[in-house]
Amino acid sequence: MDIQLQPNWQRTLGQLVEIWRDGKFVREGTVEAVMPDNSFLWISADGNSSRQMISRHDGYQVFTHFLPPRSKDH
Repeated sequence: MDIQLQPNWQRTLGQLVEIWRDGKFVREGTVEAVMPDNSFLWISADGNSSRQMISRHDGYQVFTHFLPPRSKDH
């Protein structure tokens, strides 16, 4: 499974994502909400991690998990 940069944060709503900043992994989590202008998103609380607001202005990047399409067996 690969990850790919997702510039349109609206597409990440409800998805499991990885958050990176300055080339370093910050956390993984499910996107709970996204501002209409893609300026902020919220990662839901999970286990020991609390709910977190992520700001595009602060240099965070969002990566989604990419699963290549399965080939059909004939």
